[in-house]
This record gives sequence, structure tokens and C-alpha cells, in this order.
Amino acid sequence: MLAQYAYAQDASLAQKTEASANVSADGTDNSGVHKVYVTGSNVRRITLESASPVQVITRDELTRGGATSLNEVLRTISANVGGIDENRTNGFSAGAAGLNLRGFGSQATLTLINGRRLAPYAQPEFQTTFVDLNSIPVGAVERIEILKDGASAIYGSEAMAGVVNIILRDSFEGLEVGGSLGQSSRNDGEQKRATVSFGKGSLVKDHFNAYATLDVRQRDPMFLRKRDGYLSTQDLRAYGYKDRRSLYTYPGNIYWTDKATGALTSRTLDKNCPADRLVPADSVLGAGALGQACVFDDFQDSSINAAGKTDRFGITSRLTWQPTASTTVFSELMFNRNKATVTGLLHWVAGQTGQPTPALPITHPQYPQELIGPDGKTLAGGNGTVRVRASLRDFPGQGQDNTTDFGRYLVGVKGDFHNWDWETALLQTNSKVVSRNTSAILLTPFVNAYKNGTFIFGGGAANQALYDSITANSENLFKSGLTQIDGKISGELFNLPAGAVGLAVGTEFRRESLDTNPDPIAVQGEFYHQAQLPPGFSNSRRIASIYAESTVPLLKSVEAQVAVRHDHYSDYGNSTTPKVGLKWSVTPAFMVRGTYAEGFRAPTLVENSTDVRNAFVSIRDPFRCNAQYKLGCSTSSPYQSGANPDLKPETAKSYTLGLAWEPSSSFLATIDLWQIKRVNEIGTYDLDKVLSDPSRYAGDPAVAITRADLTAADKAAGAVAGEITNIKMLLTNVAVTQIRGVDLKLTGRINMGEYGTLQPTLNVSHMQSFKNAPSPTDDLIEYAGTRGTPSVQANLGLAWKKAAYALSADTVFVSKMASVADRTQPCVLETEGFPGLCKGIPSFTVVNLGGSYSGFKNTKLSFAIQNAFDRKPPFHPNGTANYYSPLHSAMGRYFQVTADYSFK
Repeated sequence: MLAQYAYAQDASLAQKTEASANVSADGTDNSGVHKVYVTGSNVRRITLESASPVQVITRDELTRGGATSLNEVLRTISANVGGIDENRTNGFSAGAAGLNLRGFGSQATLTLINGRRLAPYAQPEFQTTFVDLNSIPVGAVERIEILKDGASAIYGSEAMAGVVNIILRDSFEGLEVGGSLGQSSRNDGEQKRATVSFGKGSLVKDHFNAYATLDVRQRDPMFLRKRDGYLSTQDLRAYGYKDRRSLYTYPGNIYWTDKATGALTSRTLDKNCPADRLVPADSVLGAGALGQACVFDDFQDSSINAAGKTDRFGITSRLTWQPTASTTVFSELMFNRNKATVTGLLHWVAGQTGQPTPALPITHPQYPQELIGPDGKTLAGGNGTVRVRASLRDFPGQGQDNTTDFGRYLVGVKGDFHNWDWETALLQTNSKVVSRNTSAILLTPFVNAYKNGTFIFGGGAANQALYDSITANSENLFKSGLTQIDGKISGELFNLPAGAVGLAVGTEFRRESLDTNPDPIAVQGEFYHQAQLPPGFSNSRRIASIYAESTVPLLKSVEAQVAVRHDHYSDYGNSTTPKVGLKWSVTPAFMVRGTYAEGFRAPTLVENSTDVRNAFVSIRDPFRCNAQYKLGCSTSSPYQSGANPDLKPETAKSYTLGLAWEPSSSFLATIDLWQIKRVNEIGTYDLDKVLSDPSRYAGDPAVAITRADLTAADKAAGAVAGEITNIKMLLTNVAVTQIRGVDLKLTGRINMGEYGTLQPTLNVSHMQSFKNAPSPTDDLIEYAGTRGTPSVQANLGLAWKKAAYALSADTVFVSKMASVADRTQPCVLETEGFPGLCKGIPSFTVVNLGGSYSGFKNTKLSFAIQNAFDRKPPFHPNGTANYYSPLHSAMGRYFQVTADYSFK
């Protein structure tokens, strides 16, 4: 039963005929019955299904849609909700990618290679720690097994949301070469990929095998300006929203308060502003503003990437040697270099009180002469200042250039003795990130040039000498490492009337480390409008673990799984995490299963460090965004998010209950209910809630909102509070999250005779409830179906094969989401006067097509079309884009062709 659903975790073990399995307790000859390890258990078993729900992605499913990275596949599985995306052009981790099973956060997903850990990505995304999927070349992967229940007792105490186990090739003989070319339908994102695999030696004949896979990929950037409609512009009036083009234009805009009328008055510094960029001041400064402004479209007028440039090089190898029939020595080596480049971010100037560049000095050559009185003092009203908004197109745009080196080195030995298997290994894995900020401007000399008037807005070539003298490239270095030695034994204790009792016992000792070394100039805060970096730190811990697992056949048709893990952390003491599973084979075709598990996650090495990151965050300020005053409806604020040494560990409890039905060898259906509850959750408070109700968080050391005084001019214009000058949101043990849902899987195989075979597969995850409390004293709030937490995600695959021909269609579905991230808060789009956009974010469906022909000798030709129908993500204006980028993609249709050749 379920033979096509579960896979052996160690293929070499599947080839063994175990002496202990040859004769059952009742004397029946079972010669040829194989015992194997399956994901979710350390105990060998005859039946491949277990009490835990497992999804398997085969090598064919990985590649048939044209995926050239694990991220492209795993981000779209129905159990994943967002996660770190390699195509992001903001944040700190350009080019890196991580999973977020169940929407529980990347830290709650344990990612393994061949059942063992990987070092986390060295540069944290703020305080989010994750395993970089792009550090694992897709060409070396045999399959991926996703365990969808809590597996803390089996693999690691932090596996609260599940485990992703990436299985590499066990052995390989021969020589295979392959290559692919790809490009988007917008003539960008060109991609070239090549892979070579070479292996020698037969484990059966030669008692050894050695192989290596080389994987190289290069992809050019994609640009927002080449996408269609609302994806490529900030002028959204044609789509039922407002013109979001900004005052940050080239050469710039200036505005001040008119002393006589009290109205804001604007003037552009661009004498040649195009007609479609020249707008009335009241459209950008609020009702009653006078004059004109030349607006700037960040998407159309700059070179902002929709996805950056990436270059990857990876090598994976394995050596296996069998010195005796019962002993195997093995080693694994993996090295991957990933270089990601993001460009197109223009330097900008916000000249006003409270900024590093203050209001425009009255002595500046571009100060309005009509505002200088006979006494040399300003005639401006309000606070008497002239403000500036400008982008510096005559300066090269700043960028981010990240080079990530990932290494994984393992040596081990395993064997069998009588009815017991044993294995031990030494693992060393590390991640190193060199992050460069290119074309940065030094703060002090630039501000001095602005103040003394030697910097001219729109100066062009006249600013070149200044630019050459005040630029620098910062370089920040991050390293994470993990060293582990482990050992385990597995076998049978004794026989019960219903069968043998299996037992596995193991131990692990590991050391984790993280070191950060930011650029000294960045630590001093001497890069203009770049967030000041915190000082570097070095943090480490030691963990000792012991675990045991037993499978107990209670009846012929009922099997229990009992497991427990005990961990000792050098910084957080002890934890014990149990797991219990039950499997009832009601009939040979029908099974009932269920599990209960507990989890424990100690704060990561960055969460409990001294690392407090500075950045800028896009916000809507509810005290400066209303029917009269618009300047706070889409603005940016300095933002601090940081570690907290006083954090406590998280704990969790998870439950699953499921059915599996296989009425024939051509159809399988499984359905699993699941629930996870996590307490002492580590995170930051919801920023929208904090901004809308700051008094509620007064006195909380994890929150601080700093505002400037409310000026008389802003008050007269309708604002009810001064501008936000800084937001501080430190990590804290926020509260409780409780989620539950149901997973459905249907797989089939239809034999159509001379017309080939058809294999349909459906995976559906329904998030029935996602409740979270914004603080320890609050009631749980329902988030299922809101923005970022879709109720339904699904994948429908259809594969057809006949002789040398193969075709596939894979559909990825994300259901409709509410326009708000929290139903207890008003829709900000309605607050801005656009209630029609608060009806929800429509569902999004993408179809990926693939096909191959292998009729030529030793050759396979393939094609893939991602997003074959060129669907645009649903319109949803927000702080950084006009669609919901964490779950939707703006890439559009993408074509790829591939050729593979095997030397026989």
C-alpha cells in the first residue's frame, strides 16, 4: 500500500535482504522482503508508509517545468506560505531563498540534506535565520521529501512546522552533460545553465562508487519597467487608485509654506519637465497646496530590478567504498558560490529639518530668491524652511552585490551487525557572505557640499568631481558554521505476537557559530541615507542531543511509533520533546493515522545577540493620512529591528489525523488534518497596530515610536501629529500562534494503452484557521484569508508519457485574500479614499507547461514555458509594489529549452 507515495531514504538499504525479515514470528518465509528507512523515522520497516504525512517531489517533477533552482519549486508547494525570495530587490539577503512551511516562519522549518543539517545563511534578514535553498544545486538532487508534521523528536527540536529533506544521488556511473537557455517574453532575464555529472565504479562489482556533479547557472536581471500595465508604473489613476509618483525627481522639487495663506507652495527645479510629469502640487502635497511639481516614477524612470542578476557555481560529489560486505565508508562534498547583484536604486535627497540634509540653506544658489527679504532672512511661513525632494540621476545608482560561499563536508561509516544497523559521521558545514554596497556616498562630505552650495541639484557634469571624491564601496562579512558528530543504531528488540518491536537510538554533538564583521564606515553611519549598521558580534553555542524511537506492532493492523529527544543547550539549558504516532491499516486499501508531537526552539544566534539593524521602512502613518492631509499615506521612516538577549525559547504542540485510501494501484488519496500551537513566539509586534494605537504599547521596551513636533503649518493642513523620525521594534516573546488546516493529496496513473500513460496529481492545503495574539494579554485574532495568509493553496499536475514523448502541465493556485493583513484594522486603501480596492486581492493561478523528446540516441530535448498564459498578479497597491510580491510573481511568461546527453 502507498508504495508510490513513500520513498526509501537510503537507496542502498533498499537493496539489502535482511535476514531478520526472512522469517516472521509465525514461521512464514518472507525471503526477498526488504526493510528500508523512510522519512520521519529512524527505524527500518517493511511497509513504506508511516504515521506521518509525507510529500515527495521526484527529480522529474523538479525539472519538468524548467526549474533551475530549488526555490522555484519549493516556494510553490501548497504547504509553503511565502518565505525569503531570491528575486527580492530590497532587504539584506539578495539572491538567497528560504521556505516558510505553514506560514510559521523560516526558523520553524528544518531543512536537511540526506537527513543531516545545513549551516544557516550567514547574513540574517533582520533577525530571520534560514537555510539558503540556492546553496544546493538542483542538478545534484534526486528527490525532496517534505514531512508535514512536527518532527522535533526525530530530526531536531526546532522542526515545529515540518522538515524538508533533500536527498542527493546515492551513486552514479557514466557521464551526463546538459545545458539550457531561457528568456522572459519581455526580452530580459536571459538565463544560461550547464551541468555535468561524472561517476565511476559499481557498488555491486567494484565495491566503490565516486561521482561529481558540476552545476553552473547565470541569469540576467529583469526590470519592472518592462512589465505590463500597473506592474510598471506608479501612476495608478487608470486602475482606480491614485498617482503615486513622488516628489523625488531629477533634478528635484522644492516646497514651503506661504506666509500669507498658510498653504504649501511647490516649485520644480526642472525647467524641462515633460508634460506628463508636471502635476498640480495639491496632488502630491495635499488639498490646498499651490504651484506645480515634477513627479518621478520609480518603476518607469529608473532601472529598478524585478529580479537581480545572479551567477551560480556548484559542485557536489560523493564517494562510497565497501571494504567488507557489512561495512560502507562514505563521504560527501558540496561547495556552491552564488553571486547576486541588485542595481537601479537611485540616490535621493530629503532636505528638511530632522534629516541629515537639513532644509535648503538660504545661502544655497537654488534657494528661491523671492523668499529672501531685504534683511537677508526668509519670507517663508510655517517653520520658515524650504524643503527639498530630489533623486540624483547624475550620480551612479547604488546597488547590492552579495557573494555567498556555502560548503558542506561529511565523512562517515555505516554497517550492520546481526539484526542491527549502525552509522556514524562527522559533518562540517558553513556559509560565508560578502555583502558589498556599491556606489555609496559618504555622509559628511556630501552634507557639507549641500550646505555650502557646492552641490547643485541637476548639476550633471558639474557634480562629477564631487562624486568622485565622496564615494566608496562598503564591504560587510558574515560567517555561520556548524560542526557535528553523530551516531545511531537501529534494529529489532524482540518479537510480539503482531510482529517485531523496532528500536533506534542515536546521539548528536554539534557546535553552531555566527560572526558578523560590518564595514567600519557603515558602523559609523557615514554612508548617506544608508542605515547605520550595528557593530559586529561573535556568538556560538554547543548542543548535545540523545534520542530514541520505537515502532511497536500493537496488533497485526495497528502500529505505534514512540519517540523522544533530549537536548542540552549551552545557553538555554535542557529540553525534552516527545512524539507519538499511530497507524491503523483497517484494510489492505485503507489506513487511518495520527501523530502528536512537541517542539522547542531556542532563540537563534542572531536573535539573542546584540545585533540591532537599522533600515528604512515604508509606512502609512494614520495620524498623517486622512481626507485632508496626504503626506503620510505613503512615506518612509528610519527603522530599527533588533535582537534581544532576554528572549525565552519557543515551545509548540502539533497534532495530525489522517486517512489514506488506495483502492487500486492506479489511485491514491490521502487527507490529513493538522494543528500547531506555538507559545512564547519570538517576533515583533504588528507595526500597523503600533502606529494606530501607540498608547497601548507605551512603556514596552520592545517598542518606541519617535515623532517630531507637530508644526503649525502641518496642523493647519490637517495632520494630527508630527512626522515619525524613527521606529524601534525589538524582538520579544510576542504571544501565541495557533493554526490548523487540512491537506488533500490525490495521485493517479491512467494507462491509455497505445496512447501512453497519464499521471494526475493534486495537492491542496486549506488553512482553516491562523490565530495570533498581538501581545501576551490579548485575545487571539483570526488571520486566515487575510493578506499574506491565503486560505487555500493548491498544485495540480498532469503528466503524459508515451515512448520517447512526455508532456506536462503544472498549475499553481493561490486563493483570494482580504485587502487587509488584520481584520481588526481598517482597510488603509479605504482610509485614503479608495473603498473599491478593499474588496480583496483576487486569486492567482499560474500554469507551467513542459515537454521532452528522448528519441535520439542518448539525447533528451526539453522545453518549458513558465506562466504559459502570461498572467499578471492581481492589482494591490502597497508600500513597495502594486501587487503582493511575497506570494505573487511579476515575471510573466518565461521560455526555456534544454538538451541533455548521456555518454554510454
